[in-house]
Amino acid sequence: MILKVDEKLEAAYEYNLANISLMNDSLPITYHTFSTGTTQQTFLQFTPNPDTLLEIIQSNITFHTNPIPSENLQQLQNAIAFDSQFFQVIGNSSTINLASIWSKIAKLDIVKTYRNANPSAKMGVQKIIFNEYDSQLGFSVPNEKFLVFLVK
Repeated sequence: MILKVDEKLEAAYEYNLANISLMNDSLPITYHTFSTGTTQQTFLQFTPNPDTLLEIIQSNITFHTNPIPSENLQQLQNAIAFDSQFFQVIGNSSTINLASIWSKIAKLDIVKTYRNANPSAKMGVQKIIFNEYDSQLGFSVPNEKFLVFLVK
């Protein structure tokens, strides 16, 4: 599952993969990047599965599954406790505030389900920055978001 987070949870994407084997409880996420000289495409896979989970072309992200409707994401009364040892930062994002990201997803029942199914698995977090059109300004501005990866 991939959660897209900024000031709040934006979307949740759940995938059915044939193999979710973890090595040393870390996530085997691989990126494949291709450049045509003017356009750069990046495809994300959960190794050894051949399925593409998402692709990034320029500053647009396309998830290869439909989002889970927000009304299907049940909230718990109590948040799941934060523990930084279960996070794996993906990429060179040393400025990620893991506690802040966790606070935005810690009350989701689906997160609890994933954590209970594979409690020793790392949760991947990656910072992404892409341009989004700002209608008040009339042009695109860089916007920071985070992808949180969970397996069960």
